[in-house]
Amino acid sequence: MGADWLLPIYGLAVGMLVGLTGMGGGVLMTPLLVLGLGMPATAAVGTDLAYSSITKLAGTWQHWRQGTVDIRVVRAMAIGSVPATLVAVAMLFLLHSVDATAVEVVLERSIGVMLVVAAALMLQKLWRARRGAVDPLPDHLESYPTGKLIGIGAFGGFLVGLTSIGSGSLIIALLVITISLTPEKLVGTDVAHAFLLVGAAAIAHFFVLQDVDVALAGKLLVGSIPGVLIGSRLTVWVPRRPLQVGLAVLLLTTAVTMLR
Repeated sequence: MGADWLLPIYGLAVGMLVGLTGMGGGVLMTPLLVLGLGMPATAAVGTDLAYSSITKLAGTWQHWRQGTVDIRVVRAMAIGSVPATLVAVAMLFLLHSVDATAVEVVLERSIGVMLVVAAALMLQKLWRARRGAVDPLPDHLESYPTGKLIGIGAFGGFLVGLTSIGSGSLIIALLVITISLTPEKLVGTDVAHAFLLVGAAAIAHFFVLQDVDVALAGKLLVGSIPGVLIGSRLTVWVPRRPLQVGLAVLLLTTAVTMLR
């Protein structure tokens, strides 16, 4: 997995998943960097955030062109997520300066736990969809649960700042049970918000923790940018349920490895 020529291929696969489902960035890339390339957990988080921010920028552009972004939801979540992720990075910096080795161990375990949570939320969403559970679609801005959206953003933003996981897998699952959007707009809105959140976290990791491998992120982007554009275009054609089931199984398998 450490071969340079494999990195763009992996980036392509992950980018397509992000474009199709809004998920697959941190939950796949961070474990790859830790388990496959042997990177320290903090460096893996920072590098994944940098790579993911550019990937999600490309996805946001494509979804915006398609009209599948609800800017009101994006704005509400960003109010909570951006400050929360900066707080998380500052906390990580302070802890790392006290005992770097212990932080790496705890962070790796935390990533494993987040994978389990992401898989569980994904499976719950699929179960709700199978049972036909739907929430009423609000018609006016005033009926949007702004407070809940800010809370979701703050919760997800803090976890993303620590582990790089959650901008797609966790937040999109919480959105499903909070507000009703069409599947295409749900994915597009999540990707657009994730760009703001992950971008803020990546900048903080780059300047505060200085743990971003720019060269490695660039190799991943060679594949992920075309991948996310292709995936975004396919959102209205490809059934996402089989993809999400497979992704949930992969997350659980990876989590078991990281929690050993």
